[in-house]
Amino acid sequence: MCLVDTTRKLGLSFFEYIRNRISQFENIPSLGTIIRNKFASNPFG
Repeated sequence: MCLVDTTRKLGLSFFEYIRNRISQFENIPSLGTIIRNKFASNPFG
C-alpha cells in the first residue's frame, strides 16, 4: 500500500508504474529519481 500511496502523491498511475518496471522499458524514471527531482526544484515542499 505504501507504493500505491507514493505513486498517487507523485501524480503517477500505480499500474502504469508497475507495468513499466516489469516490462523494463523504463519510460518512467525510478521513484527515487522522481522524488529527488521534485524536491530539487522546490526544497520546501
